[in-house]
Amino acid sequence: MNMPNVYEVESLELIQRELSRMIIVEDRFRIPIRKVSGIDVAYGDGVATAACVTIDLQTLKILEEKTATVKVDFPYRPTFLWFREGGAMLKVVQELDVEPDIFMVNGHGLAHPRRCGSASHFGVSTGKPSIGVAGSRLCGEYSRQPTRFGDREPLMLNGDAVGWLVKPAVGRPIYVSPGHMVSLKSSVEIVLRCLLKHRFPEPIHLAHRLAENRSLV
Repeated sequence: MNMPNVYEVESLELIQRELSRMIIVEDRFRIPIRKVSGIDVAYGDGVATAACVTIDLQTLKILEEKTATVKVDFPYRPTFLWFREGGAMLKVVQELDVEPDIFMVNGHGLAHPRRCGSASHFGVSTGKPSIGVAGSRLCGEYSRQPTRFGDREPLMLNGDAVGWLVKPAVGRPIYVSPGHMVSLKSSVEIVLRCLLKHRFPEPIHLAHRLAENRSLV
């Protein structure tokens, strides 16, 4: 698998910048929220396996689990994760029988150098409300690191708030940012409602576990 050359990188950056102008950072999801899906991707044997787990937000019970597998044709490269994982994500969404109110994607939304991480790309591509939840920072600054469960701190990029640093029940803080059709305020509030005893919110935690298990089959 060859790395993208400089011309391909410039082209991909242009795609991200153009899509960033289409992102809606305000609440356009159904209220009350009842169904939240988490999406994550695992790799094995030259293929990417995307898992989507939908839960009931009130009971946190699983409503649906789906997986989809596609061949990997793009290398890992920071800030271009969508071009590696997007095909698998879109394929698994096509398999859903339950229509979620909001998607949580294991990746960044606005908290991205070009303000179009994989969660935003997913949201614009599908027309669905989405939130990005990531384990590491791509960009942005914060004034302090939250230390108590549920604490949050704004993540700033060039003077604008693009997301949040949030302390989960266990482990290091996570990075939460709007993907598409979700406001800054709602993005963190919804994630906090789904944080239980794991580092990631329950829909993404479950999707990660399912994707890992299926990728080993």
